[in-house]
Amino acid sequence: MQVHDRADFCWLDSLSLSPSELLKAVGNLAKEQARLVVLSASPSESEAFSVLAAGARGYCHVESVPEQLVEVAQAVCAGGYWVPPALVQRLASAALSVATVQHSEVPEGFDELTEREYQVAMAVGKGLNNKEIASQLGLGERTIKAHLTTTFEKLHVRDRVQLALIVNRLPLH
Repeated sequence: MQVHDRADFCWLDSLSLSPSELLKAVGNLAKEQARLVVLSASPSESEAFSVLAAGARGYCHVESVPEQLVEVAQAVCAGGYWVPPALVQRLASAALSVATVQHSEVPEGFDELTEREYQVAMAVGKGLNNKEIASQLGLGERTIKAHLTTTFEKLHVRDRVQLALIVNRLPLH
């Protein structure tokens, strides 16, 4: 396998690979700093969680419409992560269930958040969407979006997937 330039972008179709071969390929490409999106013929939260944990930056259906593929590529090329919106909540929930160690300390950088920003971040980590967070905290959805924007800036994350990973103390690749 050749060494990739940091700016390299890669689409990887998972169809012809066994789960172990897929994770090995993702890990190798991640080590080479390729920005990798895994395309799956039958997406599942377990596969998504596995490939993201191995270093993939995106995960979507192999038959996604071209407009969605452009969106995926833009998010990943900008340094973010991309998974289908329906999987974001399930991934956050799965992250909570696989965390084997309970951490009592606050994640790095969270001491700079206001109380509301912290509450919103924790809710994102549990997989709640903006409407659910607004309802839970008795705030408007616009206020939640504003809190998320400042939280992303303070924690130097690009999106709610990265935020959920940090909240659940999982590595960002």
